[in-house]
Amino acid sequence: MRLRPILAFLLLLLTSACDTTGTNQGIPLALGRTAHSNRSAKVEPSADHTSILKMLKTQAVIGSTVDPANGDQNPYGLVYIKYKPFGKGVLKKGDLVVCNFNDQGNVQGNGTTVEYMPSTTGSSPTRLVQDSSLKGCASLVINGFDEVFATNSGAKNAVGIFPSGKITQTLQNSKLMVEPWGSVYITGIGYPPGDGLWVSDADSGKIVRIDLGTASGKPKYTPVISGFAVNHGKPGSILGPSGLQYVGGNTDTLYIADGVTNTLVAIRHPYSELFQANAIAVGSNGMTFSGPKAKDAKLLFHGYPLDGPISSTVLPNGNLVLGNTLNKNGKNLMVEIASDGTLLAYKNVDNGPAGAIFGIVATGASDSTTKIYFNDDNNNNVRVLQP
Repeated sequence: MRLRPILAFLLLLLTSACDTTGTNQGIPLALGRTAHSNRSAKVEPSADHTSILKMLKTQAVIGSTVDPANGDQNPYGLVYIKYKPFGKGVLKKGDLVVCNFNDQGNVQGNGTTVEYMPSTTGSSPTRLVQDSSLKGCASLVINGFDEVFATNSGAKNAVGIFPSGKITQTLQNSKLMVEPWGSVYITGIGYPPGDGLWVSDADSGKIVRIDLGTASGKPKYTPVISGFAVNHGKPGSILGPSGLQYVGGNTDTLYIADGVTNTLVAIRHPYSELFQANAIAVGSNGMTFSGPKAKDAKLLFHGYPLDGPISSTVLPNGNLVLGNTLNKNGKNLMVEIASDGTLLAYKNVDNGPAGAIFGIVATGASDSTTKIYFNDDNNNNVRVLQP
């Protein structure tokens, strides 16, 4: 990537600031590997109706996700290290990072560990970090500084972790982050507010924008979207807004799945448009929108074959793949939907009990090189779908 030498030099100059804050707080320019585009300069690209999921005919096991020291299990969050991380650390390009939701006794929401492993078959997990602040980790994202953020439903926070395994910051807001669930990191060009972690809350159904580059140097929490349905389920049966994905460039869209209403929603221009509380309010059926920025919200898909989706990923061609956690026939379906809402394919990826798919991430630069990695909770491992 052409920007990496420049970013590496800038990062070297800003090392002390990053070590103190854990992210790019106080830095007057967003330096991530992807940038938010000027929405008025380009036209949204056309949807691609080529199904990649249909091309992925082989499944293989990458490795166990069980923590080798304390036995934590039931993997939820999953990210892929696309670039060689800046600075020193244990994470390498091509690694998978996964967090465990359960403890050794399989108590739901009691896990406190994050693991990493190569994305090749026959891999074994190595602990990246263990801490009580990671209790009930539900999702993982990674930013342009190679800082992994774990969103933790049990600990009611989001925690930043450097590639060295060091916890660098903890984001908490007792009123807005009651049951943090899904998450996405959006890099912006403006300062402030700079980069931001966006977190969905499974208690309130809100999407909370956390600006990290504010003028004060303190994170700013704003519930920019409200009204997503939640089921107030116990750990292991929680449904609500999750599977957050952001696609920048011409697309400039935030995607959100809701496992209660079985909907997939697209929000245009989130970074530049959503600043105020309740900028968008989702209707009770999950399919209508109100509020000052309702024009930026669109229902992409609703209903079968979506059934309790929690996780998602964006494929290289712009299609989305969602992972179901419910199915009347006991299947574990991945569902592929184009960016215009067209249903393209669905595939059963585990013949065990329904509810096995948690954490999905796609890699590749073209249709033919795409791979989909996913956490399989029936077997406590990471698997890959490939051509």
